[in-house]
Amino acid sequence: MSITRLHERKLVQHVVSQNCDGLHLRSGLPRTAISELHGNMYIEVSSLLGAWGPGGRRVPLTVLSRPQVCTSCTPNREYVRVFDVTERTALHRHQTGRTCHKCGTQLRDTIVHFGERGTLGQPLNWEAATEAASKADTILCLGSSLKVLKKYPRLWCMTKPPSRRPRLYIVNLQWTPKDDWAALKLHGKCDDVMQLLMDELGLEIPIYNRWQDPIFSLATPLRAGEEGSHSRKSLCRSREEAPPGDRGVPLSSAPILGGWFGRGCPKRTKRKKVT
Repeated sequence: MSITRLHERKLVQHVVSQNCDGLHLRSGLPRTAISELHGNMYIEVSSLLGAWGPGGRRVPLTVLSRPQVCTSCTPNREYVRVFDVTERTALHRHQTGRTCHKCGTQLRDTIVHFGERGTLGQPLNWEAATEAASKADTILCLGSSLKVLKKYPRLWCMTKPPSRRPRLYIVNLQWTPKDDWAALKLHGKCDDVMQLLMDELGLEIPIYNRWQDPIFSLATPLRAGEEGSHSRKSLCRSREEAPPGDRGVPLSSAPILGGWFGRGCPKRTKRKKVT
């Protein structure tokens, strides 16, 4: 919510996120101001795959934070949902089990797993991320270990001489590979640092309002017959909108189960050699 206010005041121009939880979108940031490099768990798309960088080179869409999408439609048709669309998906297996309302093609999630290259224009929005980095005078890294992001030189303007690169500020409890490049490294929690920053700027942090959450206005309802295509708890604006059995559960404490978000990325087990 602090970042959203800073964007409203034109102090932040663009947000590049590795998170897949869609919170930047839900906080009210416009889609054009977000690059969700590893996807969004609430978005599925219908499927032509391909995103191209400057000079016609295919680029990996992973940057400093995907809906369900139809990639057969041109441009890709997105379906924002109010539930986690990754329940049936995994590494190299992205079909969600639903189909595009227009062309009938299988929908896929937008998650970029470790070892994959993102090929969707949105919500990864790689082009906007690199353009914003090239124009930035300051880059603020909140919470990222930067172990993946360090591999994308366009984000750090490495083609420019050091004196012309954006000033780098890092907030993290641990070491990052960019610490030596930073103008300032703060070993702290992001919430604590952002609260201090907003106080210093004299800006009030907006209160999250579930009734104003953009995901509800962006969402595409399931069609008849699709109600059983997922078993995840749906987001609700109020208890009155929740199914009867869920109305006694506090909205903020409902468990998040399964899918990419609940499952995480398990490490591969090494196979024992048989001699």
